Amino acid sequence: MRKRRALIVLILTMAWGAWIVMSQKGEQEEPDRPVIAVSMIGETHKWPVGVRYYAEQEVKRVAEENGWDYEFVVGNTANEQSDQIIQLIEKGVDCIVMLPMDGASLKTAAMSVQDAGIPLVIFDREIPDFAPTATVKGDNTGIGKMTADIFNGMFPDGTKVLEIMGDTSTVPQQRTDGFNEVLRENFEKEQLGFTGWQRENARRIFEEWVAEHTQEEIDEVGAIFTHDDEIALGVLDALDAYEEMPGAHKSFDNLKVIAGSAGAKEMYERIMTEKRYTLFSLTYSAAMIEKAIRVGECIIKEEDYEEMTIIRTVEVNKANVADYYDEDAPY
Repeated sequence: MRKRRALIVLILTMAWGAWIVMSQKGEQEEPDRPVIAVSMIGETHKWPVGVRYYAEQEVKRVAEENGWDYEFVVGNTANEQSDQIIQLIEKGVDCIVMLPMDGASLKTAAMSVQDAGIPLVIFDREIPDFAPTATVKGDNTGIGKMTADIFNGMFPDGTKVLEIMGDTSTVPQQRTDGFNEVLRENFEKEQLGFTGWQRENARRIFEEWVAEHTQEEIDEVGAIFTHDDEIALGVLDALDAYEEMPGAHKSFDNLKVIAGSAGAKEMYERIMTEKRYTLFSLTYSAAMIEKAIRVGECIIKEEDYEEMTIIRTVEVNKANVADYYDEDAPY
């Protein structure tokens, strides 16, 4: 009986030892999975909504393809986004792809990422005096240059241009700089103010300008340069209202062209049907966030990647808008 008990104890001991060895081996074979993180901004206007849609789909796809985990956070203010970035640092993620709410406001958080040794891919809006691991952005200076070039061709003798801005981030400044560089000297330009990318703000700013100017001054305006399709649509909302009440408001008989950018679905629809004005959108797709996430993937995998990727600008007008219009697109 004693021998039998001893044998049972021996067998149990050996089984326990084998289980421990297998457990340790399993732990060695399953290291922590890499984590790719994406930090997006809230619905400041429609374009970030499209970016968020494509970003969430792509980061899931990258994680599944590589057997990784992912983090996806959305900040509605610069402070909230900064706090989320700090939390991602504390979690020890392997790479962060970020669309900053505002470059200057997110600089401290970006420097914290850098200090923690975590690669950082900046998307669309640059951070002043800061060099991230990689940058993916649209050609915002090119948008300004192309808009001015189109205006130059439409108005050989020049005209007055109203410019309605986005916000105070690097994107609008680059668009303005490009526009000013190419616009000929026989043009006059007046800036109406910042909209925060909001359609209603654009309409209000435009209507206030109209109310403060005479019909003679309005007749000098031949073109409007807006920094976003949402802003252009706000201006068109005001013009539609004036058109529906003839005699009650000032007219815009000499206004020929309204320029937008960013490729909004509703702007494309308006380009298709507009009869009074020439409309165009200088665009890069919200889907370009996918490129930024793939750059993050390359960094984690220690593969070659471009430190600076600039997505080219495309002019979408009545002649080619059908090629770019997607009925199912979220933006």
